[in-house]
Amino acid sequence: MDQNIAIIVLSDDDDDCTTSLDDSSVLIVDDSDENRAVADVLKSNEILDEDLTITYAQKAHVLPHARYDCTIPFCCTEGVVLGPENNNAAYCEQCFCYVCDKPASACTFWAIPGFCHCNAHKRSVYWKSLRDKNVMGYLSELNFPFNPQDMDSDLRHAEISLQQFACSLALKYAAYLAGFQNPNSPICSHSADRRKEDCKECSTQHSKPLEYSYVGVMEHICTFLDESMKQTPKTCTIMLLGAVKLFITHSSPRNSRLADTVSNIVLRLLWRVTSKVQTLFVDADFPAAFTNELLQFFQALPLPPDCRWLRNSLNVLPWDDPLLSAVLKGQNVTGERHVRGRRSEALFETIVVIQARVCKLQQENRYRELARYLKVVKTDSIPVLQIMKDWIPLYLCKIGDYNGAVDALFSSSCGSSCTASRLSLPQFCAYLRILMSGHAPSDIPQPPQLDFVPRSGVILKSQPDPLQSSDWMFVEGGYSLLKRLDVLKFALRVLHCNSTVFAHPESWVRVLNLDGMSSSNSDGVKESTALAEPDLNFLIRTRETVMGILTELTRSSRIHIPKSFLKVYPDQAMLLLATQALAARILHSRLRPILSVIMMFKLNPWAVRWLFHSLTVRPNVLQDLLCVVVEELFKETVPPFLSTEDTLGHSFIASFLCLFFLEHSVVLDPDSYPTSALLVRWNESKYPWQNYLRQQLEFNEAILTQEKHRILQMIRWSLHQQ
Repeated sequence: MDQNIAIIVLSDDDDDCTTSLDDSSVLIVDDSDENRAVADVLKSNEILDEDLTITYAQKAHVLPHARYDCTIPFCCTEGVVLGPENNNAAYCEQCFCYVCDKPASACTFWAIPGFCHCNAHKRSVYWKSLRDKNVMGYLSELNFPFNPQDMDSDLRHAEISLQQFACSLALKYAAYLAGFQNPNSPICSHSADRRKEDCKECSTQHSKPLEYSYVGVMEHICTFLDESMKQTPKTCTIMLLGAVKLFITHSSPRNSRLADTVSNIVLRLLWRVTSKVQTLFVDADFPAAFTNELLQFFQALPLPPDCRWLRNSLNVLPWDDPLLSAVLKGQNVTGERHVRGRRSEALFETIVVIQARVCKLQQENRYRELARYLKVVKTDSIPVLQIMKDWIPLYLCKIGDYNGAVDALFSSSCGSSCTASRLSLPQFCAYLRILMSGHAPSDIPQPPQLDFVPRSGVILKSQPDPLQSSDWMFVEGGYSLLKRLDVLKFALRVLHCNSTVFAHPESWVRVLNLDGMSSSNSDGVKESTALAEPDLNFLIRTRETVMGILTELTRSSRIHIPKSFLKVYPDQAMLLLATQALAARILHSRLRPILSVIMMFKLNPWAVRWLFHSLTVRPNVLQDLLCVVVEELFKETVPPFLSTEDTLGHSFIASFLCLFFLEHSVVLDPDSYPTSALLVRWNESKYPWQNYLRQQLEFNEAILTQEKHRILQMIRWSLHQQ
């Protein structure tokens, strides 16, 4: 047996207040050299029974203990404080005060009448209450309903901080109530000398009025709140709610004009505290017992009338709430729960709680659960919630659920329009890139920052748009990408419901870039490919089909494409569908700049002829289109998509302009714009497309009208003069 092992024997007898040495609560048997020298050590083995043999023994050391556990006789009484009971004032060196939790010799109130801590013991309701109050310290004075057994370092730190804050705040508030005299304020309002202290028109001696400023108190409170938020979640929560108890009763002095000002400041401070505590309840996920104690404390506060709407603001659902849990798991898709014999229960949370849950689920990459939650949760701040709901499609894209993302973009709830109708142009382009490439932004949406204005409500602070991030990454483990036809259908539906995207030329560049092209790269941009020109019968049939598809889109906001539409020339059919949609856009209103859109047909000139034919129903639109194109061609800066060396591009532009000369419904006058500008600035060396245009006009000279033939002659004359 190891000779250095110490044995501690604890008594199980807790019922007797009077103990003897044999019944000491703690005995230590220690094998040391000093104890071996003691004369009364038992040297021989003594058999007490057949199972236990004492081979060595020594006198026990008594550890620190409460007075009522001491070997000195103790008399138990209930709340006796007039004086020591019997021999209770006596104590040994190891006796501790039950109330103060310090050595009996250091207790200031050990035997003082009216206190008599020497009579304290754990079976007395009075003494236990006094001890609990002493253990809790200032938290007990603030009426926090904590159990003293739960007092830990977090609660102790909060207790010390609140006690110090209470003292400093009391001084600040007293100084505010005392007021101050402004030496620059006028004394008399009747005389020319406003500093005159005696005025014949006044019956009394003038006195300087007192002025009050709550700014110093407010700044002191804000400093404490800021410091609280640097602590651990548990300490922070207690410090914030304790601070509310200390400033919630602040008001303005009588006859002061600051009543509304102070009331608004208190309301704003209270909203700040409750918002932070709500966030902590979501992030820290405190034990239910601790949360209930905080709720009990907050609901007992004397809130002013303007703040009573915040009374139940801390009733935050725990993460394991049955309804919330069912929504996150996808077991409840409505956010409502029907209990027999009760009213239906809906998932309703404050906007601050929703914001906190969104942040936490984002941090844990639980995008599927986040989308489920945002789809069904309700709040009283609908505009703010809608901002967060608009990010549901992006969350679904991040997990590769592209069909779900498209459905979410076009779904509407609570009477609001669909998310697709609110997309900006960069967002529309970003979603096209996601759907075509399978890459998504690395950034995550940040919930809008909230700020509270008393009597006005919550205002928002804008946040960066993650869809405009430059850092993109491949979506791992997602579903397969959408087919190009499905992406085109998505784009056309957005163009139909979103006037901003519909009006911008870049939108049409992106849409035309989807059709009849090779697979996309990581940034969603595709290289155009030349498609074979379909036969005439196909073009005629397709025009009718396309018109029917777009008519249905206008009527029902949905697109149904027959299977036969893609049977013969699938790529060409999709390009013609987008081209006809572009024609509808040009017929709707002027589209400028348009040259970049026209250049998307460079490798498929047969499609631009389809576009031109679709516009012939409105000759005035063709006339205006020509003006816009000529104006852009003569700009000082060369378009990046039409360099001087781009022979194919210049030839294509010439072919497009030639269509206006060959169309009899388009009237061109040499003396009016744009023909006049074309003639004045004819310079084939500077504008290579003019050379190709002249050659095509000469090739079709026989079918030109008289006026257009005259224009060709003027071009030749201008060229001869050069």
